[in-house]
Amino acid sequence: MFYTQYDSPVGPLTLASDGTALVALSFGPCRESRAALPLFDEAFAWLDAYFSGRDPGPTPPLEPVGTAFQRRVWQALGTVPFGKTASYGQIARAVGCGSPRAVGQAIHNNPIVLMIPCHRIIGADGSLTGFAGGLDVKRRLLVLEESGMGLLFTMDAQNYGAGGRAFSRPSARAIVIENGRVAMVYSQKYGHYKFPGGGIERGESREAALLREAREEAGLVLDPASIRPYGFVHRIEKGDREPLFLQDNFYYLASASAVVPQELDGYEAAEGYTLRWVTPGEAIEQNKSLTNGYKRKTHTELLREAMVLERLQAEGLV
Repeated sequence: MFYTQYDSPVGPLTLASDGTALVALSFGPCRESRAALPLFDEAFAWLDAYFSGRDPGPTPPLEPVGTAFQRRVWQALGTVPFGKTASYGQIARAVGCGSPRAVGQAIHNNPIVLMIPCHRIIGADGSLTGFAGGLDVKRRLLVLEESGMGLLFTMDAQNYGAGGRAFSRPSARAIVIENGRVAMVYSQKYGHYKFPGGGIERGESREAALLREAREEAGLVLDPASIRPYGFVHRIEKGDREPLFLQDNFYYLASASAVVPQELDGYEAAEGYTLRWVTPGEAIEQNKSLTNGYKRKTHTELLREAMVLERLQAEGLV
């Protein structure tokens, strides 16, 4: 048996092969000596495409070891398209089994995660259910597929307990770059920088929220034709009121066609939000210099924006 490790945005993945096909892909670091195989190169290319938010297409050769019933269930999982989900009952009907529980057990024993997409199977009521990588990882994978965006990184405060009600507040944020400078919203009250954008209202598309928030908060009129996905940042920590706060922050590259007066709400006006065009280094240094003096939640926000700017720099986008 041959082994290797793939370092993914959701943690290390261990791959195992018999030399001709992939027999296992699991969460966790590789505990064996790593080998080089053309098959592993093919698997890495598939995973690279997947974590970029694109449908990676056909998998490398797979040979999962299991009973005839398990293999039927795993084959059915492969028919659930990228970006879609199915229920346990739907998979049970597809394999001619009257017991969703038996199907659930076969899914639980899936030896090749992601490529045999057990993460796309949810409860009949739309709820997320058990997953080898954990429910938060399952949620990140589904968001990645549905949004068509790569996961840039995760900010996990690890200050929350297991279970309990979660509050989710997704946001859309604009990355507007001109002549080596980035359009940032500056807080005159606290002295930090953030990308223009904010929360996505119920029933509102991400792009619509992006256009609305950029105009209101920064006075930036974005050109809709210029908007293209960049990636999302997943944030998880203890909430102010709920046991768990979840936020997926969706970043889009865009161009501004005009600058108009801001339309700030009371909170934003109190912060003294104003539009500034700054170099990435200036915003990164300023935000990082303030993180120690802020409460945890704001500390996370400042660090998140600095990390996105650093990524843009590393990729040569600014």
